[in-house]
Amino acid sequence: MAPHLQQLHQAAPTASYRIQVSSKKAFYTWLQQQQLGATVKQSGTQGNTLLITGLKPAQLLQLAASPEVLYVDKPNRQAMEELELKDTDFVVNNIYAAHAAFRAMAGQGMAVSIKEAAFDPDDIDLQGRVIDPQSMAGNQSPHATTMATLIAGAGNTGPNGKGVTQHALIAHSSFEELFPDDSEALLGLGISVQNHSYGVGVENYYGLEAQAYDQQSYRYPELLHVFSSGNSGDQSETSGTYANLPGIANLTGQFKTSKNTLSVGALDPDGQVGIRSSRGPAYDGRIKPELVAHGAAGTSESAAVVSGIALLVQQLYKALHGSLPPASLVKAALINSAVDAGNPGPDFASGFGNADALGALRTIQAQQFKLDAVATGQSRTFQLNVPKGVYRVKATLVWHDTEAEPNAEQALVNDLDLVLHHKNSGKSWKPWVLSTFPHPDSLQQPARRSQDRLNNVEQITIEAPAAGTYTLQVAGYRVSEGAQEFSLVYELEQGMEWLYPVATSTLAAGQPHRLAWQAGTAAGAADLQYRLHGSETWHPIAEGIDLSLGSYTWQTPDTAARAQLRLLRKGIALQTEEFILARPAALRIGFNCEEQVMVHWSKQPNAQEYQLFQLGATHLEPLLQTADTLAVLDRSMLQGGYLAVAPLIQGTQAAYSRSVAADSASSPCYISSFQARQLVTPDIAHFTLSLSTTYQLADIRLERLEKGNFKVLHTSDPIASLQHLLVDQSPIPGRNVYRASATTTDGKTIYSQEETVIHTPKNFVQVYPNPVTAGETVFIAVENETVQVQVIDRLGRPVWESRETGMLKELPTKGLLPGLYILRLTTEGGAVLSSKIVVQ
Repeated sequence: MAPHLQQLHQAAPTASYRIQVSSKKAFYTWLQQQQLGATVKQSGTQGNTLLITGLKPAQLLQLAASPEVLYVDKPNRQAMEELELKDTDFVVNNIYAAHAAFRAMAGQGMAVSIKEAAFDPDDIDLQGRVIDPQSMAGNQSPHATTMATLIAGAGNTGPNGKGVTQHALIAHSSFEELFPDDSEALLGLGISVQNHSYGVGVENYYGLEAQAYDQQSYRYPELLHVFSSGNSGDQSETSGTYANLPGIANLTGQFKTSKNTLSVGALDPDGQVGIRSSRGPAYDGRIKPELVAHGAAGTSESAAVVSGIALLVQQLYKALHGSLPPASLVKAALINSAVDAGNPGPDFASGFGNADALGALRTIQAQQFKLDAVATGQSRTFQLNVPKGVYRVKATLVWHDTEAEPNAEQALVNDLDLVLHHKNSGKSWKPWVLSTFPHPDSLQQPARRSQDRLNNVEQITIEAPAAGTYTLQVAGYRVSEGAQEFSLVYELEQGMEWLYPVATSTLAAGQPHRLAWQAGTAAGAADLQYRLHGSETWHPIAEGIDLSLGSYTWQTPDTAARAQLRLLRKGIALQTEEFILARPAALRIGFNCEEQVMVHWSKQPNAQEYQLFQLGATHLEPLLQTADTLAVLDRSMLQGGYLAVAPLIQGTQAAYSRSVAADSASSPCYISSFQARQLVTPDIAHFTLSLSTTYQLADIRLERLEKGNFKVLHTSDPIASLQHLLVDQSPIPGRNVYRASATTTDGKTIYSQEETVIHTPKNFVQVYPNPVTAGETVFIAVENETVQVQVIDRLGRPVWESRETGMLKELPTKGLLPGLYILRLTTEGGAVLSSKIVVQ
């Protein structure tokens, strides 16, 4: 029985449970004999897993005692999104560096599933790439849309809308069912990664869901599941080995304790594991989470980042080998390339480190991996030649283990061993292992070298290795039957290099930006400098930067130019490729007319031309290039309705602007707004007119309706401002109808909506509507702010009286009989005005 169910209070109400049985037929027979009064149905795609409903706690014990019941677990719980995206930083996980180094890898031909609430299939960053968008009708989650965008956003809304991949297909799956989706259905859609950024509360045990994910991953080895570790890092588990230990073993869902999946924790912007990021170990002491990634708002973001990187790794392998890699290889590449975080070596907060997209892709490109299998007592040996200058050798062994029995004391079934040997010295190195003793002091101890009997991930690192020949040996310590397939990845870390900015980077001028480099064996302090294109002068940024920090935040100069950075010290002059400094581009709609759209933008220094884009079927596509800062587009040229612009700074295209909708209602045809300042005026009628542009505009006019036709009262030209005050010095007493018009240089006239102003000169009364239908409201316009209103019938009897304030008074006619009435208005000064009204 699941640990939490063992603590169930006997007064708890009837509930549902998920059970695993040895034989459904035998169980149904047993159930009829017991007369429990419960209902049973199939649960998920697991043939021997059932959902039983309507059991009391006392009956739960009776159920667990059944000879046909193998395990009793929780049913589906309420899954919760684990926070939303905030302050994404792709610098941290070397994603920009990966994009620059592997420009052909952007998720083409790949597909990812987002298992949670439905995302918005109409989001333009996902346009044209959503699998079965009809399945997402109804409530859609901003969180899910954010996850989908983070993994595979096209950047159609702007550069910040770009995901780790930009061309992958995206599918949705509901997290109302916590069991795995049908494997063949996922693979049939081409889905090779599924992201799970949700949790159900702290649960740290190996139950039916964990077993099901391990079983699926073992039987379908190309499918990778990526889970957020959870945002409960400050909470405790209430059962099991690590019960009531504060801030320890608090993964948010038993499914996250599965062996063949990845769980991902979150790094704060300062590079530390977030206090709310859920930690390991798993219930049996295994290392969880395996990785961390940037997640300013929580582990949802971190998991999505790793899911996107995994897609790129799969795509590169497929491009080189013609098929998808085993997910164990993807895991091994991600884990082995990760940058150490937290305690040296693996730990229960950051796992094996911070995911590194560039390193993982380089591992696949350089073929630094081995795929093989071993049985019990067998071993495989691989030679490793280490040249001079390598500062770290790292090797990681991963295998997808067959599923364990629920609540097994240890989840590991098949056990392999990794050892690194140095031929010349005779030295050997074993994997890093962690103390699993249930005490905070023990669990925070640094890793030590030993044989690993818990994890299906083993890693060996050695610092400053001697040059020479090494061998990696994988041995089958315990394999239940046949041979156990495995993936072995290695890396020879050497050299110093810039990671950000890269040649494709645009850094916003006058803004802070995180710079990143890999120090390698370089140590000590260095000076950071920059220079602009065409100049030999290097300008200082900072002196004495600690190279081991690997990053620095630079307040860029407020200019637009191609530029370079360098780190300078004795023996080191490490330069970046040229990148771009530029102010963020801002595209605006000048006018949005029936036949044409005009767009304009501010001029950028050192920009000779500008590239205009429009949204195509799935991505922004080049529309036209111009040296001007304005473009008039025929509607026949436009397809997707969204436009963006990018300056070409000294011949190189900078980042494009946020996209704007060409047919936006807020971007009208010349006239943005036309409004009367007062509905009722005793003298002059004033109007405010706002224009969207003055481009090719000849004049503007104020017009008033007279005898069925509009008469021009005033013409302004030439036009130099977007804001205008229009005035009618002599409005007609009573109701006046106005409009504004704008005429272009080619003779086209654009009209505003109509505006009504009631002119109330001294002793004038305007009543409307008149006649009025009984029950409707009558409006009275009069010069005075406050008046006493009397309604008198034809016999001279007052039928209604009130004191009204405001330039426009309201008179209800409910209860008035049809006929003629006299309105008598008495001002505060004692003057008496009168009018007539007909009620129909």
